[in-house]
Parts: sequence; structure tokens; C-alpha cells
Amino acid sequence: MAQNGYDGAFEQATNERAEIRIEIERLLNRGEMLDKLLECLAPFVSSPQPVDAQGDAHQAQQNYEHQEHHEHQG
Repeated sequence: MAQNGYDGAFEQATNERAEIRIEIERLLNRGEMLDKLLECLAPFVSSPQPVDAQGDAHQAQQNYEHQEHHEHQG
């Protein structure tokens, strides 16, 4: 009987994890689109600030892929 509780918790955690991964992908795609928009708008801004969002998005993507790689190995 206790095993059913663990099964339910495992299934719930698995579903939540999948939803989080979908949201991460959506946010990474959105970040890439915003990076492109900022690049296009930069010449028209009187005092453009350096945008390192692309570096941040790239680092987030690398971290995500690194985690995925280790989870599939273990």
C-alpha cells in the first residue's frame, strides 16, 4: 500500500519535471528572439547598454544540456 504512494509521487514528480523542461525550452526560445530584437534595435538607441543576454542564454542552454546528459547516464 505504501508503494502506491511512492508510485504516485514519482509520477507526479516526473510530470512536473517534464512541464518544467517544456517551460525552459520556451523561455530559451523567447530569450533568443529577444536577443535578435535587441540587436536590431541597438543602432537606434541613443545610449545602448551592452547586452550580454545572449551569453546568459547560451550558458543556461549549456547547463541544461549538461544536466540532461548526466541524467541520461545515471
